[in-house]
Amino acid sequence: MEFKKLTLECMDALKPFFTDNLCRICDCTVGGTYIWRDYHKTEYAEEDGVLYLKVGYPEPAFAPPRSDEPAKESYERIIQYCTASNVPPLVCAVSETVLQDILKKFPRSNYRTDRDWSDYLYLCDDLINLSGRKYAGQRNHINRFTREHTSWSFERIKSDQHDDVKAFLENYSKQQKKDSPAYIEGNIKALEVLDNLEKYKLSGGALYVGGEVAGVSFGEVVDDTLFVHIEKANTDFHGSYPMLLSQFARMFSEKGTKYVNREEDDGDEGLRTSKLSYHPIEILHKYTVELVQ
Repeated sequence: MEFKKLTLECMDALKPFFTDNLCRICDCTVGGTYIWRDYHKTEYAEEDGVLYLKVGYPEPAFAPPRSDEPAKESYERIIQYCTASNVPPLVCAVSETVLQDILKKFPRSNYRTDRDWSDYLYLCDDLINLSGRKYAGQRNHINRFTREHTSWSFERIKSDQHDDVKAFLENYSKQQKKDSPAYIEGNIKALEVLDNLEKYKLSGGALYVGGEVAGVSFGEVVDDTLFVHIEKANTDFHGSYPMLLSQFARMFSEKGTKYVNREEDDGDEGLRTSKLSYHPIEILHKYTVELVQ
């Protein structure tokens, strides 16, 4: 296999491989793959109608082969490549369903998971309505937000709002400083997504208060799931995050959208506490599998 660097220029040609995502994990979406392509040092190869994605970080590994029905031969090709390269034949970002499929093909394989990389899956209606006692805290925050900021709105990002949103994202990265490489990369790619919304085919929404951008989200719907790839808010506006999340789910869910995936917490304890407080219906674990024939 001959691998090339994954770039924006090849996105349109590869999009057909991402039309389905029944496993519901973010790594199997266009947004999830491309936003983190530089962070994971992603390369790609296409052979016999199968897309192979190879990452170099945090360790050399392959994503599950993408085709209508990945055959055993696709995984065997990975094994052959890794043997020739003298590296372990690892497959990463493997969902529970794909894990079971791999184990049927290669029963002797070993696997592990890392909680920091698990996705948070919610019912879409829960995040839109925030009904019931378990969401009392979020409703209180939103009620305070609407009391204190009567001139708020949530809007689909259009071309004439580009400068305002860009200024918000740049200020956010300057004011909300963290040493995490993933956090820094996420801020960089938020600007790339804004500049290439049409190419990414992502939906973007901005929360405004008195004409000022108070929050921004980007995401996409695949099958029955709305994926929230980027979510940033100015916490000087109390309740901006629950308002942003609820409004984004309301505006960009489609007919048949049942779930919302808010992706990983990257081991950030504050982020983990926040995402758990919205009561996910499932933590989608991702596995790394060492293929053993």
